[in-house]
Amino acid sequence: MPLKLFEAVPEDADRIAAIHLAAFDSNPLLHAQFPTPASLASLRHILVQDTLYNIENAQAGAKAVLVIRDTHSDNQIISFAKWDLPGASQGLPIDVTWHEDVNQDFLTRYQEFAEAAKQRVIGNKKCFCMTFLGTDPNHQGRGAASLLIQWGIERAEENKVPIYLDSTLDAAPLYRRHGFVALDGLALAIPNDEKGQPIFYQELSMLRSFVPEDVLEGMDRWDSSLNISSLRMDYDAGIKPQHVIEAIYERIEAYKEIQPSVWINLQPIGEVMKCANLLHQRWPDPNKRPPLWGIPFSVKDSINVAGVPTTIGCPALAFTPTESALVLQQCIDAGALFIGKVNMEQLATGMTGCCSPYGTLHSTFSKLHIVGGSSSGSAVSVSEGLVSFSLGSDTTGSIRVPALYNGVVGFKPTKGTVSANGVYPACQHQDCVSFLATTTEDAEAIWDVCKGFDKSDPFARQLKFLDTAPQINTMSFRFGTPPGEALDACSLKYRERFDNVIGALKTVQSSKMVDLDWAPFSAGNELLYSRSFVLERLTILPDGWFEANKQLLHPVIRKVFDNALSRNSSAVDLFRDLHKQAEYKRAVEEILTFSHSVSTGSGVLTVMVVPTAPFHPTIEEAEQNPLSINEQLGSFTHFANVLDLVAIAIPCGTYEVYDEFGGRKKELPFGITILAGCGYDRQLLMLAKELEDMLRDL
Repeated sequence: MPLKLFEAVPEDADRIAAIHLAAFDSNPLLHAQFPTPASLASLRHILVQDTLYNIENAQAGAKAVLVIRDTHSDNQIISFAKWDLPGASQGLPIDVTWHEDVNQDFLTRYQEFAEAAKQRVIGNKKCFCMTFLGTDPNHQGRGAASLLIQWGIERAEENKVPIYLDSTLDAAPLYRRHGFVALDGLALAIPNDEKGQPIFYQELSMLRSFVPEDVLEGMDRWDSSLNISSLRMDYDAGIKPQHVIEAIYERIEAYKEIQPSVWINLQPIGEVMKCANLLHQRWPDPNKRPPLWGIPFSVKDSINVAGVPTTIGCPALAFTPTESALVLQQCIDAGALFIGKVNMEQLATGMTGCCSPYGTLHSTFSKLHIVGGSSSGSAVSVSEGLVSFSLGSDTTGSIRVPALYNGVVGFKPTKGTVSANGVYPACQHQDCVSFLATTTEDAEAIWDVCKGFDKSDPFARQLKFLDTAPQINTMSFRFGTPPGEALDACSLKYRERFDNVIGALKTVQSSKMVDLDWAPFSAGNELLYSRSFVLERLTILPDGWFEANKQLLHPVIRKVFDNALSRNSSAVDLFRDLHKQAEYKRAVEEILTFSHSVSTGSGVLTVMVVPTAPFHPTIEEAEQNPLSINEQLGSFTHFANVLDLVAIAIPCGTYEVYDEFGGRKKELPFGITILAGCGYDRQLLMLAKELEDMLRDL
C-alpha cells in the first residue's frame, strides 16, 4: 500500500502548514478571519509554530501529530491530523501576535461557539479530540483521511473514551461512515460580499462513543415517519432529535432538486443541532418531556421569528422582527424545533400558490397542478416529510385548500382562539392562525399547545366553553351538505368523489344525514371578496404605500387590490355588510349545534360537510385566469371565518387523471372539510379522529 501513517517530526511542520491552508482554501470562515494575503502569510507562520509545539508535546503524551506519506512519491506528506489526547490542555499553547489585517472578532466568536458546542456535547469528560484533519486537494479520495481517523478510533476504543470533533458540513458524511454521530453544531454569520448579505458558516459537533450504554445498536441513523406519535415512539426507543435533524436536512437538500423554492429562510443546520442538543439539558428526564419535544416544524413567512426576516412573500415589505410571534414561542417552549420559514402567496392573498416572487410551487402529487395557497410552502413541507407540522394562517381557505392538494390535514380553529400576535395580517377581522399536519391527532396536539386567550392580541377572544369543553364518552353526529346547485361548481371527478364520501358517512353507525339550510353559508361566502370586506386587506399596507409602490407587487395581487378600490365602497356599504354578517352568523349558530348529556357523557354534534374545493386546476389554468380560478376555489371555504366556524380539511383518498405531459395516469388527492359551530373545536377534532382512517381509505 503506497500510503503509510507516521508520527510527524519537526521537519514536517512547514509542509503541514501548507496542506492546512490548501485544504481549507475554500472555507469561507478562513477568509473572513484572514482576509488579506498578508494575514494568511502570518497564519502560516503561526501554524508552523503551533505544529512544532504539538510535535514536541507528543513525546509527553498530551498531543499527537500524524501524517500520511505517499511512499510511491518520495514519501511526500499528503495528509495530516492533529489530536488532543485525553487530559490535554486546549487552545493555542504559543504566544500569538496577530497581523493587523486579521479579523480577531471572527476568531474569538468562532472559538467561543466551538468551545460552547463541545461543552454541551462532552463537558469536561476525558476524550480524544481531533482538532484538525487536512488533505492536499490533489490527493483527496485516496483514503488518507480514513487512515488518520482510524488511528484515533483504535486508541479511543482501547481506552474506552469517546472521540470528539468539529466537522464542516462537507466532511460530515466521511465521519458518519466511521461511526460518528452529530449531536450539536454551530452557525456563525459571516459577510458575503457578492450578495451583500451574510451567509452562515456551519459545523457539526460529532461524537464516536465506545461505552456500551452510550451505543444503541442501529440507533445512529434515522429515516422514518415524522408523524408526531411515531416520532415520540422513536425517541422512546433511543433515537435522538439530532438523528432526526440530520435526516431532515438530507431530505430538504434532496427535495431542492424537485422544488427549489419551498424555503424562503432555512435555519442553518448547526443552529438547529444546537437547539436539539439543548433539549436534553433542558428536559433531562424523559418522563417529563413537553408535548412537542424534538418535533420539527416550519412556519409560513408571515409569522415573526426573532432575528429572521419576515417577507410576507413581498420583498419590498420585508422586515426583521426583534420578537417572535407568540404562537411560535409556544411551540418552542413545548420542545419543538424550528426548521425554517416557507414560501407563501404574496401578502397571503389568494389560494392558488401561483403568486409568489420566490417561485411557484406545485402539488406534491403533480408537477402540473397547483399547490394551493396561501400557505403553499407549509403544505409541501409537511406533505414531503420535511417537517412534522407547519404553522400558517387561514383567512379564506389558505390552510384548507393547500391541505387538500397535498394530501395532509388542515385544521382551522375558532377565530381568535390562537394568538395572532406577531403574525403579519391579511384581513384582521377574518384571519385565523391555523395548522397543517399529517394526522388529526397531530393537529390536535399542536392546537393544545397553542390555543388560549392572549390579551396582547386585540382580536383574541376568551371563549369559556372552549376551555371547559365537556367530557364526552361517546359522540354521534348529524351532518348536512350543500344542495345540488351549489355542488354543480364541482368538476365531474370531484362530484363523484364527494358523493362517494357522503355514501360512506351514511354507513357510520353514529351518523345521521339531515337537511341543513345552505342559504346563510352561501350568503356569507359572498361577503368576503364580492363586498366591502375585501378592503380590509389594504389596511395591512403603510399609509400611501399602495399608490406609490403598487408596481412592486405581483400583478395578480395588484389587480385584487385595484379591483377592491374600484368598487368605491362607502362606510355605509361596510356597515350594511357587517349587519348581514351578524344576521348570517346568528342563523348558522342555530344550524351547527352541539348538545351534551352530563349524565351519560354523550354528545351530538351537527356539522356541515363540503368538498374542500370544487376542482384541482393546473398551474397553467390558474395563471391564465387567476382571479376567476381563485374565486371558484373559495366556493366552500370563504364563509368559514365570516361565520365564525371551526373547520378541518381531511384527505379522502385519491382519483386518477391522465397526465398528458408524462403520457401516463397519475393520482391526485381528494378531500373534504367538516365545519362546526364557534367554539366546538374539541368536538370537531374528536369526530375527525373517528372518521379519518375510514376517509383516507376511500
